[in-house]
Amino acid sequence: MLARSLVAAAFLAATLAAPAAAQSTVTLDASAGVSPLVEGQINGQPVRLEVELRMFDALALSNAAAERLRVRRLPLAALRVGVEGSDAAIRGRVARPRFHIAGQPARAFAGIFPAPVSARADGVIVGALHTRFWHGALPQSIITVVLREEPEGARDIVFALADPDIWEAEAQVGGQTLRVFFTLAREASVFNRPAARLFDSDGQIEAHGDLVEAPIALGLNTLMQPVRTELRVQGLPLAPAFARTNAPLLGATEPDAFVVSAETEAPPPSVTLGRAAFSQCAWLRVDRRARTLTLRCAL
Repeated sequence: MLARSLVAAAFLAATLAAPAAAQSTVTLDASAGVSPLVEGQINGQPVRLEVELRMFDALALSNAAAERLRVRRLPLAALRVGVEGSDAAIRGRVARPRFHIAGQPARAFAGIFPAPVSARADGVIVGALHTRFWHGALPQSIITVVLREEPEGARDIVFALADPDIWEAEAQVGGQTLRVFFTLAREASVFNRPAARLFDSDGQIEAHGDLVEAPIALGLNTLMQPVRTELRVQGLPLAPAFARTNAPLLGATEPDAFVVSAETEAPPPSVTLGRAAFSQCAWLRVDRRARTLTLRCAL
């Protein structure tokens, strides 16, 4: 999961106020086994945006997409976004385009990055840039992501959300308390480095094979260690799985995209559930007013 770090002009804090989520619903189709796409407009131009379940409360655009859509950067407003498990952060700029989605205005801000961001769409709806002044890019209060037809014996698995715009939960996994994230952008689940150390020390994960290059975020890749495991989250299987390493980030479009950003303290242990974990799930639903994320699955 992307760590949040914002360096911006002070006037932003005084001018950004998050409105309440619209009292409406939206259903997104992810039955093809990839992150869903939504149609919208940026500065009056039609766009397709990839919805990344891990990162849900702002827009991310590549430099090239921002130029094409005539998205103007805010003066004196820059940011650095660090990827958990890495000592590097990617530079970005802050913008506030005119943004409509599902026919409704969405007052989301955009981060513009020297990175591919998405190979399938004009940009990504993300939550990586979250502060209390940034808010959900999707305006609906109930968001359902359809995965497949409902299997027999399906039941609800409910996670509480501390923030309705950040799809992050907490669960007991293998005797440890972990932060839990969700993604459809890759097949395998991923343990961050603190979680990998915990479970490696007690034999609940085991390295299996050589390091492989895998997607991490914003179109960037890194090397990860495939692992074997029998661990589950609320009955959902974590295999196949990777463990994060301290390998560098790969795929930036500018040579000076990354800066060293040493973490002052280790992040808490976490796991991001990939598509394989949802193989027996019909849908995922976020109720932003109730602050819940519900999976309908047969276990």
